[in-house]
Amino acid sequence: MTFISEKERIFGGLFGAAAGDAVGLTFEGMSPASRCNLSVSGGGQFGLEAGAVTDDTMMTLALLRTYLSCKTFDRDAFLLRMTEIVRRDPVTFGRTTKTLCTLLEQGCLPEAAVQTVDSLFGSRTNGSVMRTLPVGLVCDPRTAAAEARRVSAFTHFNPAAGDCCAAVSTAAAVLLAGGERDDALAAARIAAGRTDLFSGALIPSVDAVKATRCALFCFRKSASVRDCIERAAALGGDTDTIAAIAGGLAGLYFGMENIPKEWVCQINIRKSIAACAGTLMSARAAVRQV
Repeated sequence: MTFISEKERIFGGLFGAAAGDAVGLTFEGMSPASRCNLSVSGGGQFGLEAGAVTDDTMMTLALLRTYLSCKTFDRDAFLLRMTEIVRRDPVTFGRTTKTLCTLLEQGCLPEAAVQTVDSLFGSRTNGSVMRTLPVGLVCDPRTAAAEARRVSAFTHFNPAAGDCCAAVSTAAAVLLAGGERDDALAAARIAAGRTDLFSGALIPSVDAVKATRCALFCFRKSASVRDCIERAAALGGDTDTIAAIAGGLAGLYFGMENIPKEWVCQINIRKSIAACAGTLMSARAAVRQV
């Protein structure tokens, strides 16, 4: 790999995740199929306009903005952002997040709300994994796993979701520090404390472990950001989330210049993403966890 600057990696990670979301949403719920030369075409289960993103990108930015405004993870600030976004644009959010927000708005304490959702539906879902990339952007590789589990638990009570967040966030932190792909994946394996994220059948479901396994596989096998995201789209199932997770890691590894420009130009909220990335560049020392 040629040298890739920290700026290129940060922009690449955030835009790679958004591109994965925007491209992958078209194929959500579909069967596996060969898919290549993809565009940001919208549609999908929710009939979204071309260039739209889903809850994957919205929650990623909400978490990053929480770090940027609070200089650390503030649970109440993040949950307030989350409920405001769900109230404003609920279409693509899943049952776990919608129910949690309803309970919070009714005055339920956060800890009780999270446990209630877990008891009703279970919370081994990929909702906390899809947004975990910012943890790897503000944390040292040594602290990313613990922070990712802590942040995950505020919405997803099941520890498996936290393990998946630990793996993805640690890999992101290693990549941002200039680590090689094999180094990032090795660190992710240790951080997760489980082996089922790195072996087993590729089942692209909303289950946290299965979705993360698919995303890590796509990242591990990819030759470029496009290849990574198209691999995720070809799996079918929860394509937007899997492609967002995988695309974020690929963007960190390959850099912003490797993301197809036509994808970037078509993302409706590209200015907001760029603004967050730029703010993080100037404020990263202040928000980095030590």
